[in-house]
Amino acid sequence: MGLALCDVKGSKALNKILSVNRSGQGEAIILLHGWGMSASVFDPLCELLSDQYEVITVDLPGYGQSEWCESLTFEDQVALISEQVPRGILLGWSMGGLYATEMVRQKPNRFSRLILMCSNPCFVSRENWPFAVDASVFEDFSQSLRQGWRHTVRHFLTLQMLGHTDARQLVRDLMIKLEQVGEPHPAALRFGLDLLKSADTRLVLSQLDLPIQMIFGRLDALVPVSITQEICEVNPQIQVELIIDAAHAPFLSHPAQIASII
Repeated sequence: MGLALCDVKGSKALNKILSVNRSGQGEAIILLHGWGMSASVFDPLCELLSDQYEVITVDLPGYGQSEWCESLTFEDQVALISEQVPRGILLGWSMGGLYATEMVRQKPNRFSRLILMCSNPCFVSRENWPFAVDASVFEDFSQSLRQGWRHTVRHFLTLQMLGHTDARQLVRDLMIKLEQVGEPHPAALRFGLDLLKSADTRLVLSQLDLPIQMIFGRLDALVPVSITQEICEVNPQIQVELIIDAAHAPFLSHPAQIASII
């Protein structure tokens, strides 16, 4: 389905499209993808979940079939996505977890549960939050974008898939799928890297009053496993799930296990 995106600041309407797909029946579960990807990355998980849920996947602005709108802030993007999805469970993977958390902040009574998969409330390490990666990781990707999105996204995927026994095949399959659904907009990639470098949702998470699950992979190279021991300091109500032999994309390597956790 297509949504006409407009400049929420009230100026000239923009003829853009936000891509939202639905499958299955039951309680709605909304899936938000990570940086460089598209909603199609969730296809294996959607097949498992659609027997029990109405599965809703969203191409974030600038990814997949969703077009990019330069004038929209992060908060604007989140508000537009929220308008197009029903009440239900909200799942954000990696960068998608930042979008999901902001959606709940904006509409705290709209969603019944928040699931954050391999998502860090603060992806870059800080003096009071060492459970993250160095800022240079994302700065390197920013520099790499000058060589083109394929090189950068492939490098990012390779980092995400470290630890998977079939990592090379997963990266190849994902790159093929990305090219089939449409390459991400360069500005959206830059925007996402800036978001990953700057976002800190710890305060928001500490104030949320709904069930929160966080799923991590022990082999994750982007979200250190040490976070599992500390995240409850942010909000003691967070339920933590750790998949021992998974990396940054457990819904690809362990789809049945993820479906059972959900």
